[in-house]
Amino acid sequence: MSGTVAGVDGCPGGWLVVVVGRAGPRTAAATIVPDLPALLALDADVLAIDMPIGLMDMPGDPRPADRGARAFLSDRNTDGVRAPGSRVFASPARAHLEVIRAGGGYRDLLGSFPPGQRLSKQCFNICDRIVALDDLGPETHDDRIREVHPEVSFAALAGRTLAPKKSDEGRRSRQTALAGLGFDLETLTTSLGPRSRRWNPDDLLDACAAAWSADRVARSRHATLPHPPERDSRGHRMAIHY
Repeated sequence: MSGTVAGVDGCPGGWLVVVVGRAGPRTAAATIVPDLPALLALDADVLAIDMPIGLMDMPGDPRPADRGARAFLSDRNTDGVRAPGSRVFASPARAHLEVIRAGGGYRDLLGSFPPGQRLSKQCFNICDRIVALDDLGPETHDDRIREVHPEVSFAALAGRTLAPKKSDEGRRSRQTALAGLGFDLETLTTSLGPRSRRWNPDDLLDACAAAWSADRVARSRHATLPHPPERDSRGHRMAIHY
């Protein structure tokens, strides 16, 4: 094992990756890779990705992982943040992905499922990435890839659900939490180069939080939602790690 872990968040330029080695967050590095093959080529023992992995076959009931994440954020909402559970959007079912695999677009999805079983546009926009992860064999997931949710990671790290990440307070609280771990956000920002439709500031913060969770997984100090993790019909682990 390399002793290296990576936190991964989707960004306009592909995947924003924060890599943490044996020396810890103080020497973390950030980069952007274009696609999943490039991500899998990274030398990291754990890839903690902010993306739904294990999926329900049919729409209807939410994934237990999503229910658990919403409850986790609500239970830690000591500051009275408005609707913290809404930060966990409904994951697609495999039936949704089959429409996309057949070449269908968002209108096709709307026409294929009744109200209450349709995907949000936000979710549809990342479904190509979810399809790519779903097409990997479960042995790949077990070896290296773990699902994370940055809002859960930040709540676990800070001990409370933080203000919305787009707000000034939310941004500052996330930066403070990560700086306390040793992440040099200024250096990481500089290393990523110009944003210009490649990445957003919250992508970097989320990837750092994912890297923190990845390190906990590598050290077997993590927890999961739900516990123990469930498996979907393809054998993929269906749980959020933090």
